[in-house]
Amino acid sequence: MNSSFLYHAFGVKDYHYHATAYKDSAIFLKLKSDSPKKCKCPHCGSENVIKYGKQYRDIHNLPIGGKQTYLSLTIQRFLCKDCEKVYQADIPFTHGSVSYTYRFSRYALDLLRLGMTIKDVAFHLGVGWDMVKDIHKRHLKQKYAYVRIKKVKRIGIDEFAVRKGHVYKTIVVDLDTGHIIYVGDGKGSDALDGFWKKVKRQGSKIELVTSDMSAAYIYSVITNAPDAVNVFDNFHVVKLVHEAVDKVRRSIWRQETDLEKRDLIKGMRWMLLSKSLDKFDDKQKERFHNILTTNEPLFKAYYLKEDIDQIWMQPNKEEAEKQLQYWCDRAKESKLQR
Repeated sequence: MNSSFLYHAFGVKDYHYHATAYKDSAIFLKLKSDSPKKCKCPHCGSENVIKYGKQYRDIHNLPIGGKQTYLSLTIQRFLCKDCEKVYQADIPFTHGSVSYTYRFSRYALDLLRLGMTIKDVAFHLGVGWDMVKDIHKRHLKQKYAYVRIKKVKRIGIDEFAVRKGHVYKTIVVDLDTGHIIYVGDGKGSDALDGFWKKVKRQGSKIELVTSDMSAAYIYSVITNAPDAVNVFDNFHVVKLVHEAVDKVRRSIWRQETDLEKRDLIKGMRWMLLSKSLDKFDDKQKERFHNILTTNEPLFKAYYLKEDIDQIWMQPNKEEAEKQLQYWCDRAKESKLQR
């Protein structure tokens, strides 16, 4: 097996073929490093180095005929006589200390792009789930290490929980492309500090920002993009309205003395907050409407909640503003306590 074949088939260079071994249905191609004519110390640059033993590693390579294939490397080690550091010969076809070649990682990524899950790819290649996950993470880190945001004008800001225990991340999304362009730790204004530094460094002109009504996000936007329009997305507005309706329901439940009515009010929470009543049977709907017609505060709260969607359905900004003002006037006239 000559060096040309090793390079074109597996991307191997600076190593030559020595032997082949077979173990547990796997193929092991034994390779030895080609000692360079001039070997400089990577720590101090000195050429005053001597050979200092050898190291052996098995790394995953592209499968051959459906069988797992490994490159068994005999790696030359060196000692620098000037700085007295020990190092080994470079392996140009793998990532430092990982146990797979570049070609292997690219093959795993190709399978992921075709729609296979990490678990499926790991099973197909006969490796652990964590190895495929590591390959994917390295790829994503490299791809998104530097994101060009100079032409980004409209962004969305939101937070999500990484795991239980109130561990959060803040993300920034380019609303025109849907791409995540920044991820920060936490959900305070300082989580966006790194993003605003990128904005200034790349000369971005942010014109519009969507976010929830977090005081931290609002402060961050006003401070760093004072000319941008800050839009509160309808999901979080509707969420606040739902919370207000449920507060009205709980207040009425506490004041009600009739035990039967208390049970009805307690059990109608999901009907009050549901987008559609079609999922409920006729008997549930009848009980629901009976409660609304006999309880004025709950009736007002429910129909205010239903009418909030009319704001987003208007054909233009002017009509939406009129609808919003109309809704706010009705909310004030209802005299409902949040």
